[in-house]
Amino acid sequence: MSFNTIVTKPVTVKKLKICKLIRAPPVQFNSLSIDFDGDGVFGADDLKVLSKRHFYEKWSVGDGHCFFRVLHRFMKMYRLYTNDEVSYFKKTKAKLKGNVENFPEICYLRRLAQKFCSKIPIHKYGRDCPASDDAMDYAAESQEYGLAQARMFLGTSAMGYADSPDYEACANVLKIIICILQMDGKWQIFPDESSEKGFGNWPIMFAYNSGAIHFNSLLPKMDEIILRKEELEELKIGMTKCKPTQKQACHILSYFPKAHFDPKMIDGHCDYIIKYFSTGLDTAVEMLYVRRRDLIENEIDECIEKEKKLMLAFSHDMFIKLMTYGSLKTKAGFKTAHDLMLYLGEKNLYLTRRDHKQYTFDQVAQIYLNGD
Repeated sequence: MSFNTIVTKPVTVKKLKICKLIRAPPVQFNSLSIDFDGDGVFGADDLKVLSKRHFYEKWSVGDGHCFFRVLHRFMKMYRLYTNDEVSYFKKTKAKLKGNVENFPEICYLRRLAQKFCSKIPIHKYGRDCPASDDAMDYAAESQEYGLAQARMFLGTSAMGYADSPDYEACANVLKIIICILQMDGKWQIFPDESSEKGFGNWPIMFAYNSGAIHFNSLLPKMDEIILRKEELEELKIGMTKCKPTQKQACHILSYFPKAHFDPKMIDGHCDYIIKYFSTGLDTAVEMLYVRRRDLIENEIDECIEKEKKLMLAFSHDMFIKLMTYGSLKTKAGFKTAHDLMLYLGEKNLYLTRRDHKQYTFDQVAQIYLNGD
């Protein structure tokens, strides 16, 4: 049998035509992007869960116009400028000589804020400042100076920095929500009324205000946010005994990161508290949360047993009342036994000095339970 000899031939490969890749626009973040507290939308309460680690920080030039640079980046990135605005920026830049960067956009946004603020009463300049009669004058002076510097393609001093009126104006006119993270971890939200009325379907801009009064952009890490959605589902599946609602699951996940507590452990501990204290899941979660340091080495039943021994001065019924007294807002009844005993001891001493008579521990506990 013979085989034909296979001869390899060189293959000529023509140059591949490479097409320019056009990146898809980033996802616009709004109230429907994620829900952390279980009410179905993203709002002011959901922000409490978010910290700087949930964002990519994008630096801005520190020339005094940094807030407006962050705002322009946001508008451009999410294509929120109108066609007329984009056309105006192009024509303006074509007329100007040299590298004017984004100054036409900065001038436009500054003028937009100034024009809006001239039509509404400004009662205070600076979010943490008291109301004053000259607030309008100071805001107008600052905006005029900052705009004049921008028109000369120059940075501005502290006299022209953006402040509360500018944030409020830009949010209202551009129909966006502006969420500013402070160094202390607290969020400022504009427009002011959106904290209570909700964010609607307006696009949400995140910014970071450093201690040097400098603004940088914060871009949400959508991959981590999507991961949280998956963790919520895992939590609900894992808690087969307590069966939390979506809102309760959001609450639990914000309290107990997956790295420290798995759903089955939380489920078992909450179930024990619910049965022992005849209480609901929300109270059980709060009680579990304040005891989680003690739970690293112990089970919840061991933890409760130790607490009961600390409170031998009280009957079983009084022990349960003291542990579960209060509301989710005050968390008055979710203290550990150790904290409760310290508090009642101090209250006993105070009442004795005030009324010049002795109180029993039971009497002091009853006064506490009555809200005094």
